[in-house]
Amino acid sequence: MVTDDYLMPINTMMAAYYGRRAQDYMEEGTCAQVNVQTVTMERDGECQCDKTTCSYDEAVELTGHGKYNYLLLLACCVIMNAVSMDMFGFSVIVTTSSCDLQLSLTEIGVLASTPFAGVVLAYPWGYYADTRGRKKALILSSSVGFVFAVMTSLATSWQFMFVAKFLASSFSSAGFTLTVTLLGECTGQKHRSQFLFILNSVNLAAELVYFGLAYVILPLDFAIATPLASLTLRSWRLLTFILALPLGFGALMMVILYESPKFLANRGDIPQALEVLKKMYERNGGVKGCYKVRNILTGDDMVSTKLSFWDSLVKQTLPIFRPPLLWKTLQLFYLLALLCSANNVFIVLFPTIVNEFFSTLDNGWTDKTFCERLFTGNNYEPTHTNYVCDDKVSNNTIYSGMAYGLFFWVLTLVISTFARRRKLVLMGTLALAGISCCLVNLKEPISNLVFFILLQSTCVGIGSIFSYFVDMYPTSYRGLATGLALMFARQVSFVGVNIITAVITHNCSLTFYSWAVFIFSGIFVGWFLPADTRAPK
Repeated sequence: MVTDDYLMPINTMMAAYYGRRAQDYMEEGTCAQVNVQTVTMERDGECQCDKTTCSYDEAVELTGHGKYNYLLLLACCVIMNAVSMDMFGFSVIVTTSSCDLQLSLTEIGVLASTPFAGVVLAYPWGYYADTRGRKKALILSSSVGFVFAVMTSLATSWQFMFVAKFLASSFSSAGFTLTVTLLGECTGQKHRSQFLFILNSVNLAAELVYFGLAYVILPLDFAIATPLASLTLRSWRLLTFILALPLGFGALMMVILYESPKFLANRGDIPQALEVLKKMYERNGGVKGCYKVRNILTGDDMVSTKLSFWDSLVKQTLPIFRPPLLWKTLQLFYLLALLCSANNVFIVLFPTIVNEFFSTLDNGWTDKTFCERLFTGNNYEPTHTNYVCDDKVSNNTIYSGMAYGLFFWVLTLVISTFARRRKLVLMGTLALAGISCCLVNLKEPISNLVFFILLQSTCVGIGSIFSYFVDMYPTSYRGLATGLALMFARQVSFVGVNIITAVITHNCSLTFYSWAVFIFSGIFVGWFLPADTRAPK
């Protein structure tokens, strides 16, 4: 039998150890203010119960990093991937449904741009997330977006499809920023940048997923008439339904997760925020009842719940566009718009460029520049007199889309290991994209395609910018600021697509050199971002 006399030396050492640890917290500044009221030894299942007052970031660090963080990351990745498939996978749906819905080229163009129009509603979603909660906003946007995305698969006319997809994107597109905000606020500073890079890599992997699904589903040759609904079930409808499912799964996963403690604390509900932090600690493997934090210091302005709707709207919006946040707003809005547009503009041209590249190889390796290969003659002057409707997507397009998505997914995962040096990563990706713009017009076909792909590498830096939104904006304005920035970036992308497609056929070289100047300007603006700092121990 083990006696108390035998345990006394052990108890003495444990008391000395925990007393020393409490002193370490005070000396190292682990918490902003530390008030150690009691120190209880771990004996007979008991635990250390330090009553402390910490800043929010320190309180999150003390929850540990474990199962809950990975479950939250998984749920956010599902929603992020679902939003990307809902928006960008729709281009495949439009192409394959053109025969079934008897679409003209004008109608195809209108439908293909519909998801970008839906992003305009990012403003109210940011406001809702900052006043009602990140979790509520994600559940509502994902679930309703799922319903309208499924309705898109039942479209019997292009007008019906346009309305359904516009509403679906209006809801689902909120997931782009809301997942970033929720994940950033619930992850410790040590792992935050890495998690946001992983989230961005899943966004880039969406192209691999929906092209892969298209490769499997679209060749299925079936046509099932449904007289009651006046439509024919074909493979494109099945693909549309399957692409919508992740939105529903993401909403269900979010139900079992917690609201952002940062949002709760900033709203003034400190006890509920502490309760969520305690649950996070326990789900991460901590001993029940042993979470040490008893109070949270909130440096942000509290969100008032007594203001009217319009007063609250003004209170949430105006601070973003006036000092001291004005410079941050201009800086981050410009960089996010640059990164998104530099990637999205050429994604539109990517399948066409790749198809033309392979056709030029079939005709021999002639001594021509990239622009001479693609935009000489009447390559892009379509004639519609012999137009034959075809609802199949070529294998070259599918293979190139899968390879493109796989490359940038792997590249972002590799770069995520350097997530702590986010400013360096941002500068590096901008420099790579700008140099690739300058070199894309060489007289060598393989290098042409390589540099054309690399000039779209700005998408890798989006994770860095999202992490700056989490760090540089107070909680009260973070969701709205990120939503508005993404809305602005999408509109710049929409304008950029129309400008580039209008001028590139006749001014190809000038287009790439001008685009390089645009990208290099991001290095100048990004230079004034906060310097990379080491994560706390």
